Amino acid sequence: MSLHDSIKDLRNVAKHLDAAKFNPQMNELEKFLDGVKFDKPAKPPEDVLKMLLQKFRNGDENFSAREIKNLPFIIYEPEITSHDVKKILSKLDFSRASHLRRVMSAYILNYDGSNKTELLRQELEKIRKVDVVSLQKIFASRDKFFAKDCFQNMTKFFAQKSGVKDALKELGLSDFYRTANFIQTALKIFFRSNVARLENKFKLLDELDADFDVYKNIFPPVADALIQSTAATGFGKKKCLEIFYRRLGDPRFGYTRFNWNSVSQKSKDIFLRWLVEEDLEIFFKIIKDTAVDSMWRYREKFWRAYLPFISNTRIFLGSDAKRIARRLGDKTMTHGNLSGGSNNQSVFVFQIGRFIFSEWSHNGKLRVHDAESAQNFFGAISINRRAIDENFIAAWIHSSPQTYFWQRAVSDWLEKNCGIRKTQVDWGL
Repeated sequence: MSLHDSIKDLRNVAKHLDAAKFNPQMNELEKFLDGVKFDKPAKPPEDVLKMLLQKFRNGDENFSAREIKNLPFIIYEPEITSHDVKKILSKLDFSRASHLRRVMSAYILNYDGSNKTELLRQELEKIRKVDVVSLQKIFASRDKFFAKDCFQNMTKFFAQKSGVKDALKELGLSDFYRTANFIQTALKIFFRSNVARLENKFKLLDELDADFDVYKNIFPPVADALIQSTAATGFGKKKCLEIFYRRLGDPRFGYTRFNWNSVSQKSKDIFLRWLVEEDLEIFFKIIKDTAVDSMWRYREKFWRAYLPFISNTRIFLGSDAKRIARRLGDKTMTHGNLSGGSNNQSVFVFQIGRFIFSEWSHNGKLRVHDAESAQNFFGAISINRRAIDENFIAAWIHSSPQTYFWQRAVSDWLEKNCGIRKTQVDWGL
């Protein structure tokens, strides 16, 4: 008698006996039996699988019972063809739990939309009744795993659940399967779908974020989907910005920009716009808090008018300015260090067209640099004030803001050199 059959017999005994009166140990036995689930597959060592693969490819038909049981583990090896998959499936006995469990594991763990996967799906879909306690829950949810429209069903299912762990438990899968290709593919499709409410998607995102090492490979497609949904509705922008900036990094410069390679240009453009807005907001919050420039409102209104044309941005902060930023709740962005000035100073560096501008938190000149000579400003971890104050091609003092003196001068320069026309209607208070 197999271990599985023994467990079934013991379960039947536990059901028909009054466990509490008959023997206290029976309670523990029943708990153990109830805990038997479709768990991590007993995959043999790689050297054993390598030998099994070689034996199969050599056409050796003399497989032991153990080797036949382990054949599903070689299905997704590159050397195995669709014809080989059919041959492997023909050798398996789907009435045996040990065979069935391994085929299901191979399918769920390695799902890739290939012909191999389709062959496994078709074979598993044929099974209508499974007399295996540890698999009954999975086959009761057959339409979510093996139906043609399995991912539509999974999307609706995720929309009803409070999280991935909750969903896996109901499907009869242990937490081990969080990393399975099938589950992660289903999650990517879920975030792209219009079935679930955006609030539910963000609730699920919190779980993925808390378990980032498990889900990090799907964060770019999840970001791609959620950024566009958020931009369309306005819901969850702050959380979207905070989580994806922290997990994927800055898409503008540094090595973290490569994390965004698989995110669509549309989503990146939206995210970049959010970063620009965030930098501008925190910079003027610092100015307002220090009150070193009583006319800061004029500068803020002016640059907000040009927000759609600003691309790269970077804020450099003195040590006191950093503390101010943290106190103001700026926990999302990573800012550079500023030296050579006062501790409470900060400078906002940003690009419009082929020019890079620098605005200071304290009264001082607005300077313009040619982008080719100042592009390294954005990737710098630290910068000295002298580097920003030198080699500029144009500069203005923020004089007479109430009469819009400097604003007109800068606006005229931007129209002449960048082709952007804005008037006092756009930037005047």
